Amino acid sequence: MTDVKQVITRSYDHNASGFARLADRLVYRHLAVPLARALEPAGGPLLDVATGTGALGRLVRGSVGVDLSRRLLAANPLTRRVCGDAEKLPFRTGAFAAAGCAFGINHFPVPEAAVAEMARVARRVGVLTWERPEPTPHAPKVAVLDAIAAQTGEAHTEAGRIVDDMSERVGNERAVRALLESAGLSANVATITVDVPWPGTDSFVEYRLAMHSGELSTEQRDAIIRQASQAIGALTEEARRWRARLVLGTGGHPGCGGRI
Repeated sequence: MTDVKQVITRSYDHNASGFARLADRLVYRHLAVPLARALEPAGGPLLDVATGTGALGRLVRGSVGVDLSRRLLAANPLTRRVCGDAEKLPFRTGAFAAAGCAFGINHFPVPEAAVAEMARVARRVGVLTWERPEPTPHAPKVAVLDAIAAQTGEAHTEAGRIVDDMSERVGNERAVRALLESAGLSANVATITVDVPWPGTDSFVEYRLAMHSGELSTEQRDAIIRQASQAIGALTEEARRWRARLVLGTGGHPGCGGRI
C-alpha cells in the first residue's frame, strides 16, 4: 500500500463510526441513487468498489463490497464484504455484471488502474464523483470549515488535502470520460444535480465534524459547534439548501452498452 493510501485509509478508519452514523444516513444514501439506477439494469451481481459503509451497495440487491478500510467494512451491512485494493481487485475476470464506485474514484492514486480493474471484473462500469471546482460552495460546509480553521489553524487534515487534490483531477466530464475510455469502454458521461435534504443545523455540523479526521479537544469541538451553528443559523433557507453537483459516468464493453 502506498503512503497516500495509508493516509486515506487511516483517516477513514478513524472516521468509520461517524461516517456510518451520520454521513451515510444524511448524505451518501441520497447521492448514490443515480449510480445505482444506472447500473441496476445490468441484470446480475454488482461490485461496490470503495464501498465504505455501503451507500451504493445497499441500493442494489446482492451487491458485494470491497474497501481498504476494515473499520468501514465492519460498519457495512452488506452480507458479502472483502478487504481489498481497488487498483488490484481480488476477483476473477468477468465475475460481476457491473462494478460501481460512488465517490471512491477521487481516492485512488492511480484511478486509471482502478477503472481498468473494474472493467476486468465486470461487463459494465459506473463511477460517480464530485464536480470540481465546486461551482458554488455550500455555505453551511464553508461555515464549518471556517470554524475548524479558527480553532486548529487549518480547515483540512492531510488526508482531506490529498482527497481534495485528487478530486480536482477527476471532477469533470472530460476526466471521467478519459478514465472509462482508457479501460476500453464505451463512455456516457453527464453532470447531474442531486438535492440533499437539509438535516437541521445540529445534525449537519455533527456530520461535517465526523468527516474531520484530526484530533480535536473537547474545548475545540465545542467552540467549532458554537461558531458554525451561529453562522449557519444566520443563513437563509435557500442558502442552506444543498444541490450537489456530480459527474456520473457509465461504460460498457463493446456490445454491452453503457448508456446513462
